[in-house]
Amino acid sequence: MLDRSPYEEGFLIILLLLAIVGLIWLFNPFLEALFFAMIVATASYPYFQRLQAKFEYSATTASGVMSALVFLGVIAPVTYLLVEISLQVGQVYSSAQAWVTQQDAESLARLNSSLVSYLPIGEATQMQLLEQLREHSQKILGFVQKTTVFLLEGVLGTTSSFITFLGLSVFALFFFYRDGHAIACHIKILSPLENRFDSMIMNRFSSLSSVLTLSVLGIAVLQGLSFAILAWILGLPGMFIGMAVAVTSFIPIVGAALVWIPLVIYTLVQGEYISAGIIVFWGVVITGFVIDNIVRPVLINRLTKMMGGGQEQLAVANHTLITVLSTFAGLIHFGVIGLFFGPVIAAMAITIFDVYEEMHRDRLDRS
Repeated sequence: MLDRSPYEEGFLIILLLLAIVGLIWLFNPFLEALFFAMIVATASYPYFQRLQAKFEYSATTASGVMSALVFLGVIAPVTYLLVEISLQVGQVYSSAQAWVTQQDAESLARLNSSLVSYLPIGEATQMQLLEQLREHSQKILGFVQKTTVFLLEGVLGTTSSFITFLGLSVFALFFFYRDGHAIACHIKILSPLENRFDSMIMNRFSSLSSVLTLSVLGIAVLQGLSFAILAWILGLPGMFIGMAVAVTSFIPIVGAALVWIPLVIYTLVQGEYISAGIIVFWGVVITGFVIDNIVRPVLINRLTKMMGGGQEQLAVANHTLITVLSTFAGLIHFGVIGLFFGPVIAAMAITIFDVYEEMHRDRLDRS
């Protein structure tokens, strides 16, 4: 073994850090798509291996088939929902713009008067409130116009960028499937940790990511399918409502209520009180209690056993506080796709803590 100069190792570390920073800067526009593809590939890699073994496909063929299945099963429905939402928002915007342009101060005052009369306040207070609304009617109209334009641009802009994001994710997903094993082996070689700790990090991260991702997707499918069937029975657009419920179910606590509460209001306005009652029952009891509080823990437990995880993974995946906070934090930082990123980043952090504890178990004070 050659003796190195005292500065050689330090210089190499500096070059290594510069290389990492340079790659992060270079691929910064694609990092979210790559991370999403890594999450999906990690969660579904066992199914890729089964597909390859069962049909005796080559790695390239199996990667292409698996990427196509993920696209048809997950990405295509989400894309449809976004496009449908864009069309619906466009129609709402056109109707709202036509109504707003027909309004003047007097018509708005009459509308305000009819609305204010339903408020539980005194007549004098109603008059004061009506006067304030009349004085600021033009500002209200301007605000409505700006808001509708902003919402339309936001949805359409999000849709176009999200479709681009998904295209890059599918492209990266193919290579993660095909070269995933080689990438993992190369990381083990380059890592300064012992291989057993590298394996521990990868296995724990894979197990937690799979359990969190598949449980969220499973609950989303169950809630969306149940509401789609209910909507069809009630004569409503089942496919659109089911997909909307499935997507919003990723959001903890509120979830599907973001869809079924406006749906209840719509049916009440239409005078369909029985349908409104059925939707409330379905949203509160079936979706909110049965699927969320009974089916979810059972699904997480079974997935944890399937992935070979222990009680630590089960406790983390089934921990309401961690799941809720990490999901909301991901939503704040990354937008819609953060619903996946948040829980997985939390799982990664917990895995690192476990590895640290394992490495230093002899020095930690457990008294």
